[in-house]
Amino acid sequence: MKKVKRKRQPLTITVNPKVIKEAKALGLNLSVVSENALKEAIARLKGKRGAE
Repeated sequence: MKKVKRKRQPLTITVNPKVIKEAKALGLNLSVVSENALKEAIARLKGKRGAE
């Protein structure tokens, strides 16, 4: 099965250094975690707007 490469856009964010250090120590991929958190926030906000 062939992998589909999705386009990504570079982004600069500011994060507490302690949070970054702990995330890296746990082996978290900061890009993946950030993207997933943004997707969840967007879904929640869209859901709230739809309920109004």
